[in-house]
Amino acid sequence: MPRYRMQRINGRYHLSDNYSSQKPLKLDFSSPKFLERLSAAGKRSELIAKAVGISDKKKVVDCTAGMGRDGFLLAFLGCQVTLVERSLVIFVLLKEALEAAAQEPDLKKVVDRISIHHCDARMYLKANNTWDTIYLDPMFPRRKTSRLPKGEMQYLQRFLEGDNTADSLIGKAFEADYKNLVIKRPRKISLSLGNEPNKTYFNNKIQYDVFYGPKR
Repeated sequence: MPRYRMQRINGRYHLSDNYSSQKPLKLDFSSPKFLERLSAAGKRSELIAKAVGISDKKKVVDCTAGMGRDGFLLAFLGCQVTLVERSLVIFVLLKEALEAAAQEPDLKKVVDRISIHHCDARMYLKANNTWDTIYLDPMFPRRKTSRLPKGEMQYLQRFLEGDNTADSLIGKAFEADYKNLVIKRPRKISLSLGNEPNKTYFNNKIQYDVFYGPKR
């Protein structure tokens, strides 16, 4: 029996892990918990907003779309967001979640600011250069001493285990044409990039490194 399978439950795709007791994964931008985060989000209160430098119609490409929440939040705050996801399974879940959100009157205008592509972000960066900010939240290898992430993030990390493209993706991002490159990482993980970030924003768990690019 394969470990993972896609199944339809109540008209929506879910990702099931046959080796886990966790309930199947479904992406949902209208969940009460996420809506609460959106309602509390502000350009000055969210670290990601400070790092990206929110402004209306700023073009952001999120090269590691994953569950789409960072990209959705940026679109909620006014950015034009392009989501790029390499995994076909995650892409399908994400695309369906966006289509469902577009049916919600309060979320439709957010979804209208989002486009989504299924491809390798390294190739996408090479072929396109129409953005202001490149945003990366790579799946860094988990340290043996670190705790597993909770809930949906644990599910996603387990499903994408073995994806070791973080270093090459970061390298391609630095070669691209941009105003700002923003890299999100756990505070306990250090990056050896050969150059220091121009700005950093952090809390106890997360750090955003901001690098200025050739378009500035």
